[in-house]
Amino acid sequence: MVEKIIENVINEMIPHLNQGQLEHLSNVLYVNFHGKEIREECTELIPSGMEGDEAKIKMFIASKKAVNRQDNTLRQYSREIRNMLDFLGKRIEDITGMDLRYYYGVMREQRGIKMSTMQTRLHYLSSFWDFLITEELVHGNPVKKVGMLKLEKIIKKPYSAEELEALRVSCSTLRDRALVEFLYSTGVRVSELVSLNVKDIEMGKQELIVYGKGSKERKTYLTDGAKFYLRRYLQTRNQEEGLENKPLFETLDKPHDRLTVAGVQHMLRELGKRAKVDNVHPHRFRRTIATDLLNRGMPIEQVKEFLGHEKLDTTMIYCTVREESVQASHRKYA
Repeated sequence: MVEKIIENVINEMIPHLNQGQLEHLSNVLYVNFHGKEIREECTELIPSGMEGDEAKIKMFIASKKAVNRQDNTLRQYSREIRNMLDFLGKRIEDITGMDLRYYYGVMREQRGIKMSTMQTRLHYLSSFWDFLITEELVHGNPVKKVGMLKLEKIIKKPYSAEELEALRVSCSTLRDRALVEFLYSTGVRVSELVSLNVKDIEMGKQELIVYGKGSKERKTYLTDGAKFYLRRYLQTRNQEEGLENKPLFETLDKPHDRLTVAGVQHMLRELGKRAKVDNVHPHRFRRTIATDLLNRGMPIEQVKEFLGHEKLDTTMIYCTVREESVQASHRKYA
């Protein structure tokens, strides 16, 4: 059994290692496995435990719902927990750190899931086990034994000034121009955008209240440009009865329903094609205004509050310090 495992490992690594490295790997495996006995682990489903596992999942989801987690987030938690349990075929209390390493190894190597996605899924499971520990339903969190995943460092770029201008001039309707200006000015999430009504905007003060993740309230603001185009867009809708209670952004076609998240994403993709700007999506406006505010001198702590982040680390991921800012600071302080 041991020799078969070592042989399989070596064969898997042949495309990735040179001859010297393969020899070293082989030696290390034989040294570490010498004298060890390996037995097949029983992974048969145990029906008697499944009802208990389902109850634990429902309790966990209910606890997240109680602190106002979004329905989409709850579905993601539930889906990952059930995917993991279905894959491993074990009761929750029997799952080990080695089981989770195996699960994520298969997801990564055979299914090509991105490392950033894997880290998010690992976070879902860690939160689940932390809840079970708090409720004294299990004795330990096997996710802690998996360790931190090493992420590829991918810089998600904000829009450049040229790209923003190209998007602006490519807008074919007042609604689209107002929406682009609004996204950049306020830095709101697309889910926050589509839930807004006309009455939520204090046009005179150029500000509004949005309710973010966990129904947390924060204030954000309109630039002069955003105010100008939003006012013009709303003026075209003055004939609507009860406009104050209507959605801030509506579909262009009758019956003029509330614009959805998918609708905003589709509109921006089409706008990007016309403007010849790649990777146009609503969240990139949020990243862009955060970066621009930071580069214009707003303290990072204030940018954090503007975005509605709980942790400063999250804000740092959003903000890309432009090279020219680094150069100017070097000349100033060096």
